[in-house]
Amino acid sequence: MTENEDMMAKEGIRFFGRISASATHEIKNTLAIINESAGLLNDLSLMAQKGHPLSLERINDISQRVIRQVQRADLVLKKMNRFSHSVDQSTKIADLENTILFVLDLTSRLVEGHGAAVEVSSPVSPMTVSTNLFYLENMIWRAIETACCAADGEKEVKISFGTDLSEPLIWFTMNTVKEDIMDDLFGSKEDSALMAYLNISIKKNEKNNGFGLLWPKLI
Repeated sequence: MTENEDMMAKEGIRFFGRISASATHEIKNTLAIINESAGLLNDLSLMAQKGHPLSLERINDISQRVIRQVQRADLVLKKMNRFSHSVDQSTKIADLENTILFVLDLTSRLVEGHGAAVEVSSPVSPMTVSTNLFYLENMIWRAIETACCAADGEKEVKISFGTDLSEPLIWFTMNTVKEDIMDDLFGSKEDSALMAYLNISIKKNEKNNGFGLLWPKLI
C-alpha cells in the first residue's frame, strides 16, 4: 500500500465513522422517544386498572408518536444501508447532483451543527462522472464542511454546477467568507491524496468567495 492509499484509507474510515456516529445518535434519540411513549402507555394502563377511564385521545396521540419515530429510524437505516453499499464498487457512473443531495441528507445533523444553510441549484442537464462513489461522497462532504467553515455571517452556502457538461464542475459559494480558510483550501495531505485519486482539482471563483471541484474535460 502506497502512502497516498494509506492516507485515503484512514480518511475513509474517519468519514465512515463520523457518518455512523451521527446516524446512531439519531436512532438513539428515536428509541428514547419510543421508550418514553411506552412509559406513558404503561402509566395509562396502571390508571385504568385502578378504575380511571382510558383517554382514547391520549392513546392515539402516543401511538402516532411511536409510528413517526419508527418511520424516522427506518429512514435513517435506509440511508445508512445505501451509504454502506457505496463501497461495493470501485468504479461507478455517479450523478453529481443526486450524490450531493444524498450526502447533504446523510450529513444534515453535521451541517446543522455548523449553523449553516445549504442550497443546491440543479445543473442544466444531468452531470455524471465515472469514479469511486465512496471516495466521491467523502470529497463532497469535505467540500461541504469546508464551505460551512469558510462561510461567515449568516453562513449561507450555495452549491451549483458549471455549464459545460464535458467539464464537470461543482461550485460552492458563500456570501461572505473567512479569508484565512479560503487562502488554504484542502491543504492537508489527506485531501491532496483524495483529490489525486479522484482526479479533481480546486478552482476559486473571481470574487474569492467560493471554490469549485473540477474534473478534467471529457473527450
